[in-house]
Amino acid sequence: MSVQEIILQNSGSSDFKLNRALGAVGIILSPMLFVSSLFYAPEFGQPNPQQFWASLGGFLYILGAMITATAIRNLRVTGSGKGAAILYYAQMTGLLLAMCFDVLEYAAPHLRDKSRLYFITDMAYPFSHVLMIVVGTAIVRAKVWRGWRRIPAYLLGFALPSFIVLSNAAGRENAGFIFPLMVTIGFFTLGLAAFTSKTAE
Repeated sequence: MSVQEIILQNSGSSDFKLNRALGAVGIILSPMLFVSSLFYAPEFGQPNPQQFWASLGGFLYILGAMITATAIRNLRVTGSGKGAAILYYAQMTGLLLAMCFDVLEYAAPHLRDKSRLYFITDMAYPFSHVLMIVVGTAIVRAKVWRGWRRIPAYLLGFALPSFIVLSNAAGRENAGFIFPLMVTIGFFTLGLAAFTSKTAE
């Protein structure tokens, strides 16, 4: 075996281990939005004595989403061209802003409805989730993943539309479970897909 082949083999092994680690972290952090929801205020906008735990759960959830997105990018399952790179940076930008929202909810709740930054970070939450529809379509078109691995991104992307439809049909109080349920399953299976995938060539 040549020196170059040894280097390539070791590099591939390192990438495989890294993507498995990223996928594992994504799996572990996938239920954190559900955990966070246990500490929400009874009514939106009310003072919340448990806001630290609610924000921490949201922060860890978004961190898991960012880690999973990085694993997907490393595996090139959305493609290898400029479009895939732009999509990844759009994901990371949206997720970073969403993470800032969780920080603001705890550190500066008085800015709610008064700050443009607060509004932008708040809107980043739905944006970053609906964007997963585009990610799912990119996965299908890239044809790197097949079978069940194509489904999780769509579960994440359609979680918010499903919540809106169910809220209109059954009332918001009866639909509150659907969004955290779908995103938990979505990020768990997306992390699992990355964890069980081979390194991109």
